[in-house]
Amino acid sequence: MPDNNLIVTTNQLSSTLDVQQITPDYFLAHYAEFIPRVIAKGNPSSDTMRHYCNQIDFFIRWCIAHERHPLALNEYQIMMYREFLLNRQYKPDSIQVMLASIRAFYTAAKKIDLIKVNPAADVEAPSIGNSTDALLHFYSPQQMNEVVRVFDADADAFTRTRNKLILYLMGVEGLRNIEVHRACVEDINWEASAIMVRGKGTKGRMEPIYPCEETFELIEEYLKAIPTNHKVKKDGVLTPLILSSSNRNFLGRISRNGIRAIMNKALEACNLKHPGYSCHVFRHSCGTNLYQETKDLRLVQDILRHRDPKVTARYAHVADKLSKRYTSKLVPHD
Repeated sequence: MPDNNLIVTTNQLSSTLDVQQITPDYFLAHYAEFIPRVIAKGNPSSDTMRHYCNQIDFFIRWCIAHERHPLALNEYQIMMYREFLLNRQYKPDSIQVMLASIRAFYTAAKKIDLIKVNPAADVEAPSIGNSTDALLHFYSPQQMNEVVRVFDADADAFTRTRNKLILYLMGVEGLRNIEVHRACVEDINWEASAIMVRGKGTKGRMEPIYPCEETFELIEEYLKAIPTNHKVKKDGVLTPLILSSSNRNFLGRISRNGIRAIMNKALEACNLKHPGYSCHVFRHSCGTNLYQETKDLRLVQDILRHRDPKVTARYAHVADKLSKRYTSKLVPHD
């Protein structure tokens, strides 16, 4: 158990903690007060915290269902949880995220001496596989147009233009889900026809993109369609660009899960939803389609904002594989 000096320090860092001995049960009920210090370099965004807590809550429910206290588990039992996730047919990348959250949970507990060893430290997700093969999952321009037609059928101008804009930002401009989620109206430079993108990571490094004319026209149409009978919910001093239409958060910043739900519903409507495909496939589609059209890796690197050209070079390998695949279909077999 932690000594008195450590308890005082913990109290100074968290106003919700009283001067008391931190027990395993207390930690289990209040873990969200401790894990921010061990993730995202001690400065997680609210969105990151929400994702970590969702995964940890899921893990705690599994422990309770099996009558095990999470802080009493050993490495073998964490491996059993990993096996449970595999049996539930979670994809390797999802399991990787879930295990990272659990490691953070145990790291926080270890910091205050509730446990001596992090039982999840060496438990890894299954191999995700060849990253180039993963890029073979993409939507062609024709398939993207099918998704657009699903959105066009929506009679409500606000949700119709918002959903189309999400697709354009990811599938045409190459933004990530989190970048669409973080976008603000103040990031748009109308005179320069540019948008400052708040990148992934805690600090959200900002860098400009120069969307096509059609994307900018869609942004203007969407902003005009936002209902005026309610106030847009500010995010501090900033105005979220992509707004929620849910009753609980109407005209507030849409969540990343909200973006996924919109895109998944549209993909299901046109029979394009496949197991294991996430919103990131739209970004891959942008890179793949752009390279197939231009054969210009430098352009793809600029659009997707890759720092390392080796990452962009994968799209050339993808195009080569696709070319061989299509050629083999044309070659007669005995």
